Amino acid sequence: MAKTAKHFDVGAQRVGSLYARALLGAATNAGQVEAVLAEIDALVDDVLAKWPAFDQLLASQMVPHDEKVALLDRVFGGKLSPLTLNFLKVLSGHGRLGNLPEIRTSAHELYDEQRGRVRVEVTSAVSLSGDATTRIASSLRGLLKREPQLISSINADLIGGIMLRVGDTVYDASVATRLAQLRQQIRQRSLEQIETAREKFLGA
Repeated sequence: MAKTAKHFDVGAQRVGSLYARALLGAATNAGQVEAVLAEIDALVDDVLAKWPAFDQLLASQMVPHDEKVALLDRVFGGKLSPLTLNFLKVLSGHGRLGNLPEIRTSAHELYDEQRGRVRVEVTSAVSLSGDATTRIASSLRGLLKREPQLISSINADLIGGIMLRVGDTVYDASVATRLAQLRQQIRQRSLEQIETAREKFLGA
């Protein structure tokens, strides 16, 4: 059953989409889309996520743009492509370095859309077998009419089953969720029966 995912920052998502389009446009013209996306991934996952103080420094509105540019050159000069490094400087100039995670996500979504693909986060209680992954991909291919790119993770709290997230929609087939829904249905039915009995008593 599909349900809406938790609320997200709409403003940040819009900013992410705006700058992601600009990044993809420049990378496409340079024939470097895959390489640039890989660099942005590494920057977010291997640098900012592991060095939160550095992340906060880049995102801070208290640090002047020219100081951030000097820092970017010092840390990433010769390590990132000129295109990616220049993009970071543009973000700094607009005070948007703190939006890199949203930009990264939007860039991947836009690129996948251009290539007829869709990213699907698959969360399961245990590691899925190759056969199970193939069957899930086949089912999603027919449902979404696009080529699914599965990103797997494990959450033992699911008890059983799987959860599939496509964009901001979650398709939940976990045992835990079904049990919670069953409990809610039983509770609602009990309340209805109590209300019916009360009305009959008052009307007697």
